[in-house]
Amino acid sequence: MKKTSQNIQLAIYATILSLTIAWLVISIADTAVLALREWDFLPSCVTRHQRPQPFKIEYLEYIDDEYEDNLDIPSAQNVLMPPITGGGGSDGDDKNTNLIVSDLLVKTPKINVFASLTRDFQPIASRLNDKSQNTTVLAPLNSAINSLPRKPWEDPADYDRFGEAKAYNGEEGQDRAKRNLQRFVEAHLVPVSPWREGEEVETVGGAKVKWVKEGETVFIEPGHVEVESLASEVSNGNVWVLKGVVNYQ
Repeated sequence: MKKTSQNIQLAIYATILSLTIAWLVISIADTAVLALREWDFLPSCVTRHQRPQPFKIEYLEYIDDEYEDNLDIPSAQNVLMPPITGGGGSDGDDKNTNLIVSDLLVKTPKINVFASLTRDFQPIASRLNDKSQNTTVLAPLNSAINSLPRKPWEDPADYDRFGEAKAYNGEEGQDRAKRNLQRFVEAHLVPVSPWREGEEVETVGGAKVKWVKEGETVFIEPGHVEVESLASEVSNGNVWVLKGVVNYQ
């Protein structure tokens, strides 16, 4: 009887040890796969620790606490409102020739949702990295994008034509979402800097916009979208932080 009890205890210990070893092996393997994924040695489908991919329907569902507007409050000397006679500063010594517009986007966490979208389209990314092409970027706050009644890649016309079930499903649906998202970004790119008050300019997306000043507050028209702040001018333009979004339909 005593020997039988000892055998049962040994069997239990062996089972626990086997399960522990198996758990350790799985954990080590999963960590290794994730590390390889992070260094792009493996495709995203290999591991369950996937980050949202561009142009997926869920792409902007992942706006969470890390994208709060108040993560980084620029210092007073770096927050300038557009002057009455010009929107992007002057061509003088105040311009930081060592930085480009894409650098400003990266350095401003409260607009990093929009900043990430600019990197998803090669023509847009190339423009913002090109010192020979000046651009005033009208970048909405993370909260402004998150509070939209629909996602930037959604178009009511697509739902009317294809229905909710098919509008953005499948390869063709994803292509439509991609085009809509690019249109959203291009509507917020003004291909001039400096940009003078009242000067009506056609955006990269094709719509005409201008800015006006009411007291100490600047607005983008049409839409009367308030400008929260203006980053220091760099070699190829500027970034204006908006409290809303420019009409992109």
